[in-house]
Amino acid sequence: MIPQKRSFLYQPDMLNSIIYWSWVVALFFIGLTFWLEVTHFQWITLMFFIAFAFFTWCGIFFRKISINDQSIVVSTILNPQGSQININEISNVKSSKRKISFVFNNKKHEYLLPSNSIIEILSLIK
Repeated sequence: MIPQKRSFLYQPDMLNSIIYWSWVVALFFIGLTFWLEVTHFQWITLMFFIAFAFFTWCGIFFRKISINDQSIVVSTILNPQGSQININEISNVKSSKRKISFVFNNKKHEYLLPSNSIIEILSLIK
């Protein structure tokens, strides 16, 4: 039994992370390009920088793995309430230095996490 709710920040598998962060960085460079082309700061540049900051914040803080008593809640950007996974129904748990993967309902889930979070999640799951 887990004495308290634990939350961990994650990134999705490598391919999805590269695609998402490439679009976010593209917003920054578009804003920077508008700023340098016009040679003074305009409202369109401000909008691109605000969009960059917003999507960066969403990409970091909306992706959470929360572990309760017997369930794991995986929150995403589009579903902040998260999808609930029963710990007893998880199979084929594998981990490496920066990645954890498991199978739930015949679907493979892969997440990139810091190594200390992976160690803690593995101890809570097993």
